[in-house]
Amino acid sequence: MSVIILFGAILVTVFAVAFVSSRRFGPLALSLATGFLLSEWWGSWLTGVLDGLKLETGLLPNGVISGLVLTLVPLIMLLLSGPRYQKKHERIVSAVGIAFLTAALLVVPLGKYISLDGQALELYKIFANNWRYVATFGLVCGLIDIFSLHTGGHKLAKH
Repeated sequence: MSVIILFGAILVTVFAVAFVSSRRFGPLALSLATGFLLSEWWGSWLTGVLDGLKLETGLLPNGVISGLVLTLVPLIMLLLSGPRYQKKHERIVSAVGIAFLTAALLVVPLGKYISLDGQALELYKIFANNWRYVATFGLVCGLIDIFSLHTGGHKLAKH
């Protein structure tokens, strides 16, 4: 159950920090994709390192810790700097989108350590079966946002 609480806390925190920082959706989405790939490629290695160092928190397995660290560190880095939105509705949409994308990319790694039953299990199965669609949509929207950062060419002023 502690993994579910952690999952919810991460999503609320990601939403709040993304909203307050006003960062654009595109770079944040691509940083989450980078973190997801790092977690997939290096998660078991980092888990082995943590196990070898005998680092146990008692609350969470080392697999969860390594997955969270590798997935979220690139996002945290880009939340500290980068392009911003100016309007409030853009900030809200970006924060909601990043929270959903974070949920989609964390549902599989954290799902290995969640024990659910009843309606919660059914809801998890729906989300776990469709995370690729949510992530794909989020990443495509992120790419579109990145392309919208660039404006057209500037005309030279006549002297």
